[in-house]
Amino acid sequence: MFKLVVMAFIQSLFLAGGQLLLKMGLDRVDRISLKWVYLKGFLSWQLGLSVMSFLLAMLLWLYMLKHYDLSLVYPLTSISYIFTTLLAMFFLGEMISPIKWTGIAFIIIGVALLTR
Repeated sequence: MFKLVVMAFIQSLFLAGGQLLLKMGLDRVDRISLKWVYLKGFLSWQLGLSVMSFLLAMLLWLYMLKHYDLSLVYPLTSISYIFTTLLAMFFLGEMISPIKWTGIAFIIIGVALLTR
């Protein structure tokens, strides 16, 4: 079980990091269009790292699905919501309301119950 929890944490960090980088990269794009002049905006380092982060998360996900029950593994991905919220707060300056902190506490409780 410890191995699964560690993998879930790492996978969640990759997912959260990918989301942060995706947001940072998209914030640099003026507008989204299929014209080449706008598509060039998608060639930023943030978006490239985002894709790599998502790819690493997917590889871990495939391993976890292969070796563990879906009913256990899938709820563990909710850890990524916690990491994403924290990254948004620290790197993007987003404000986290008390109700969001309450939701994060419920996620932590749920993960703790799942891994018992």
